[in-house]
Amino acid sequence: MDDSFQELVSLIKEKAVNRRALVISADDINLESERKNTIYLLELGESNAAGGRAGGFGQRNVTRITCFDAENDVWIKLVDIFESSKLKDFESPHYAATMSLILPDSSEAIVAGVVDQILVKEYNEKFIQSE
Repeated sequence: MDDSFQELVSLIKEKAVNRRALVISADDINLESERKNTIYLLELGESNAAGGRAGGFGQRNVTRITCFDAENDVWIKLVDIFESSKLKDFESPHYAATMSLILPDSSEAIVAGVVDQILVKEYNEKFIQSE
């Protein structure tokens, strides 16, 4: 398993499964046999409010954005942004819901996120093409 793929799986297991990160992807996620996909992990700041927002309202505080891209089963990390000015006014999608994904060992994980090709394209333009 290459380093980028290993990091992606680790972040999903440590952050996304525990709802401390949102998963945004271009397509459904099957890490057992992923051919092509782009996955953003939006790590959320610590909060005492339910869901990271006061009573379910307000803004989620995104503290880190990481993006991984797969093509022909080769994963590379494209973005890793911590606490920068790019995150200051960044809003995560309010329509994220629970979704399942398949891990490399064929097990299923339930995470909070969304499959949205248009949103991934917008993130690519904002975070990759502006580098």
